[in-house]
Amino acid sequence: MPLLSTIRRRDSSQKKNQIQEQQHTTTQDKMATSSFKKKFHVPFFHNTSKTAPAKDSTLQSVLASTQKKNSPSLRRRTIVHHTDCRRNTIWSDNVDEELVANLAPKELNRQEVLFEIIKTEHEYVRDLRLIEEYFINPIKQAEEKHRKHIVPENLNKVFNSISYFLFIHEVISNCLNERQENQFPLVRSISDILLSYVWVFRAYAPYLIHYEDALRELDESIRKKDKLGRLVRKQQKSPSCRNMPLTTYLLKPFQRLLKYPLLITNLLKGTDKDGFDYDKTVSLKLKLDEVLADVEEQKREHDNMERLRELETRIHGLGQFRLAINNRQLLKESPACQTSFTLKKQPSLRKSLTVMSSPTLNQKRHSVRNLYTLECNDIVLLAERTGATKDGHPVYKLVSRPPSPIDDEPVMVHTRPEDSGVYYED
Repeated sequence: MPLLSTIRRRDSSQKKNQIQEQQHTTTQDKMATSSFKKKFHVPFFHNTSKTAPAKDSTLQSVLASTQKKNSPSLRRRTIVHHTDCRRNTIWSDNVDEELVANLAPKELNRQEVLFEIIKTEHEYVRDLRLIEEYFINPIKQAEEKHRKHIVPENLNKVFNSISYFLFIHEVISNCLNERQENQFPLVRSISDILLSYVWVFRAYAPYLIHYEDALRELDESIRKKDKLGRLVRKQQKSPSCRNMPLTTYLLKPFQRLLKYPLLITNLLKGTDKDGFDYDKTVSLKLKLDEVLADVEEQKREHDNMERLRELETRIHGLGQFRLAINNRQLLKESPACQTSFTLKKQPSLRKSLTVMSSPTLNQKRHSVRNLYTLECNDIVLLAERTGATKDGHPVYKLVSRPPSPIDDEPVMVHTRPEDSGVYYED
C-alpha cells in the first residue's frame, strides 16, 4: 500500500507539472506567434477578399445576429492552431456555439474543411522547418567543418527539395493565416490563394523521383554508423523530434501531396454552386489534378527509364543497340510461348522443343523453356536465360538479331489474321 500511494502522489505531481508546463508553453507560443507575424510580410500577394462579400447575405445575417448577442465571447475566441499545433482541434471548437447552431450543415462542413486546410498547412510548415533546423543545417555545418561531403547524391537532392518546400509553403501558410484572421470567424474563400500557388506542386517531381533512393542511402549510413549516420541518430534524440526518426519526416511532403486533392474535393462538395467561390474552387481542383497528373507522369517516365537501364545491364549481345531511350516503355518480361495452347496442354514439350536462332554463321538451337520475350512498346526481343544476379533477376543472352542503328523506325508488315505486332525490316 505505501508503494501505491507514493505512485499516485508522483502521478498527481507529474500531472500538475505538465499542466503548468503547457500553460507556460502556450503563453510563449502566443508571444512568438505575434512577433513572427510582425516580422514576416508578403508584399507580392494581394489579399483581395478580406471582408465578407455582399452576395452571402444569409451568412452575414447569421454572423451579425450572433455578434450582437455574444460579441464579447467572439472577441475572446482565438484560433487554437496558432498557439498549440499539437491539439487536434476543429473549427466549431473555436467559435461561439450559437453561430455553429445557426449555420446550415453544408456551410458548417465547409468551414471545417477550410479550417483543416489552414491548420494542416501550418503543421506541414512546422515539420519542414524541423527538418531544416535539426537535420539539414547541422549536416551542412558538419560538411563545412570537415570540408567533405557526407550526404549521398539522392539524399542531397531530397534535402534541397525540402528547403524549397519550406520557403514557398511558409508563404502560402502566412497568406492563409492572414485571410483567416481578417475573415474570422467565417472564412469566405481561400481558393484564390491556393490557385495562385498551385504551380508549386510541379516542384514535387524531383522529390518523388529521388525519395526511395534517398531512403536507402540514409538507412545505409545509419547502418554503417558513418558521420552522417551518427549525426542523424544524435539529432533524432532531440525532444523536438517527438520520438520520430528522420525517415518519418522525409515522408511528410509525400503525405501532404496526397492529402491536397482530398481536401479540395471536400471543399468543393461543401461549396454551393451559386456561391461566389464555386467557380474558383472548380478551377482549383481542375488545375491541381492537371499538375499532379503531370508530376505522376514524370515519376512514371523516370521509373520506366530506370527499368530499361537495369534490364540493359542484364542482356548480353546487344552490341551498340541501346534499350533505354526516350519514349520507349517496357511492357513485359516473361517466358516465351506461355500463351501457346499446345504447351499448356502438354507442358512436357517445353523440355524437348527448340528454336533456331536467326540465320547467321553460328546458328544454334535454344530450348523453349529458357526463352524469354522482352516486350516494349516499339520492339520485342527474344533472349535465352543464362543465369541470375545476386538479387535474383534473370540474366539473358540475346537470341534474336539486335536492331541496327539504321533501324530507327518500325515498319508494319502484312501478316496472317492470327499474327499481329510490329516488326523490323531485315
